[in-house]
Amino acid sequence: MSVPKRVIVVGISGATCSGKTTIARELHKLLAHSTAFCQDNYYFPVEYPNHVWIPELNHINWDIVTSLNMEKMTDDIQQLIAKESSKIPQETLIADGKQQVAYSKNDKFEYLSRINQSQYHVVIAEGFCIFNYKPLVELCDLKYYCTLEYEECLRRRVKRIYEPPDCPGYFNKCVWPEHLKQLAEVKDTVENVVYFNGNSSNQIETILKNIVQMLQ
Repeated sequence: MSVPKRVIVVGISGATCSGKTTIARELHKLLAHSTAFCQDNYYFPVEYPNHVWIPELNHINWDIVTSLNMEKMTDDIQQLIAKESSKIPQETLIADGKQQVAYSKNDKFEYLSRINQSQYHVVIAEGFCIFNYKPLVELCDLKYYCTLEYEECLRRRVKRIYEPPDCPGYFNKCVWPEHLKQLAEVKDTVENVVYFNGNSSNQIETILKNIVQMLQ
């Protein structure tokens, strides 16, 4: 008999500065039994020999899948799934010391209570191109994509500080065109993706509701 997975993997992808990291952090804070994986932690170092350089900008293209060690990110998530799935079921799971966030009695509170009382561990995978790497997509039980219009995306991007920093022209040469390519690929090849646009509200409640539906 196979061992139940007892893990739900939530993938959150989308345009730069679209709110995906904020959503992932909020979910991780709310869910007593959760682990978050941020794609930004898997960039290859500057000295990595296989980076794609943009000659006219003298800058690395950081906005493509090959700038990241996606194999390692996927492997880390797979290892956690295996670890959590091997645990002996208990009647109740005790929160791991994370501060519990109080909400008024509403749908969000009810969803959160049911998830935190379950024996499921929620893995949150977040990054701008996680749905453009098939082995990772195949691990995701729930998939969400945050979109933004060009003007709003640029407005938010120029306020952010990156290391290494964006050079002049980088957004229009790399960031936005690569995003459009990745979004088109996701729409063509990845099923069951929920899209949040820049004006979406209740993203957290929507995700919690979908997790509860998976528990049933």
